Amino acid sequence: MKIFISHSSKDVDAYEHLFKILNEMGHKVLNSVDINIGETWIDKLKKTLHETDVLIPLITENFINSSWAQAELSSVLFGDKEIGILPIVIGDVFVPGYINHIQYFKVDTLQEITFESLNRIGFFKKQNKNIINFPENFKEEPSNITTKNVSLLKNALKDNRLTLVCGAGISITSHIPSWNELLVDILNDVLNKKESSIKISAKELISIMPQSNLILGKYLKLLLQDDFEKIVQKYLYKYYNHSKDSGLNYAASSKIMKAIVDLARPKRTGQRLESIITFNFDELIEQALSSNGIEYCSIWHEGQNHGSEELPIYHVHGFLPNKAELESPNLVFSEEAYHSQFIDPYSWSNLTQLNTYASNICLFIGLSLSDPNLRRLLDISYQRNKKRKHYIIMKKTNETSVSEIATMLFEQDAASLGLNVIWCSNYSEIPGLLKSIIK
Repeated sequence: MKIFISHSSKDVDAYEHLFKILNEMGHKVLNSVDINIGETWIDKLKKTLHETDVLIPLITENFINSSWAQAELSSVLFGDKEIGILPIVIGDVFVPGYINHIQYFKVDTLQEITFESLNRIGFFKKQNKNIINFPENFKEEPSNITTKNVSLLKNALKDNRLTLVCGAGISITSHIPSWNELLVDILNDVLNKKESSIKISAKELISIMPQSNLILGKYLKLLLQDDFEKIVQKYLYKYYNHSKDSGLNYAASSKIMKAIVDLARPKRTGQRLESIITFNFDELIEQALSSNGIEYCSIWHEGQNHGSEELPIYHVHGFLPNKAELESPNLVFSEEAYHSQFIDPYSWSNLTQLNTYASNICLFIGLSLSDPNLRRLLDISYQRNKKRKHYIIMKKTNETSVSEIATMLFEQDAASLGLNVIWCSNYSEIPGLLKSIIK
């Protein structure tokens, strides 16, 4: 049988160990390293995989961190040729979801991969694509990723090392507009003052100009000048305040806010969230905590400190309370403000994030990982400590061939930034996931 061993270049010992055993078993191990004159790496890999009957990915931390090794696995998972796959997980490795759904062989040490152990799993009788014919007594089932993630997050909360990192998805559930909606609402306000008959929708504008949020932010700030922050405040809370006037306090009643409150509430044993980082301007988290008598301290610029009993809430893109006026809300609203934050490695915002990502376990909620500065800071933190110790909750789309590819690519991208993905089928599941960390 023709076998291709996919591995990180840092796991040469593991490769050579398995290579020797497979040769002794009479299998032919294919090699993509020997490149003929005129061939490229990609051409050689395609040719090798086309001849392959079985792919064996050697899953180690080095493999998870290797974009090339993951590309080899991806090309087989979504390729046209039916190739059997047997991942061999070596050591204490957190297996990503795109690997975990395939039945794999788990060993604690390299020495456990032997002639006998490979024979024990019926090595290799290929049935269908990606399936190896395991005997009935083979017990190595894929683990429940969500359960394992929640268990690790529970430990982080118990050790007072858990930080929530919140994006727009947190506030939208409480009638706060999305970024694009906020910009368009403000633009319509400006046009109305000019007695214009034009009325713009966010959906229409973004469909025509995907980059319009960057352009609009700069334009509106220049146009509104001294009134800028007051107008942003007005439209940031417009729908939220209207809902409150109707007798509904969304900051306190939103299910996701209730779950955040429960995580932030001090327990008898002393544990609670260590901190909250939010990319939102609004004070909804503060209002929810205040309604439940939980002490907190909002921090949005350098030099602010919190008390020992207060939960710090870092507004790394600035802070704009509902009613109060701040002298320097430090809003990262326009393109130049964002660039200024990006190029200043010693800004309090960047340092706060770097220190938190380095010392705590972070759970990202309501974020898409599209922010270049966030990606850069996560990458810096991960390069310093090659452990995927952070988590992000994401909604999985309907299962199609395209969504499967998107899921794998997102998991690989998240892994490269030190993030483990917790998938949910609907956003309504997120409050339950947060509450399961407390139980």
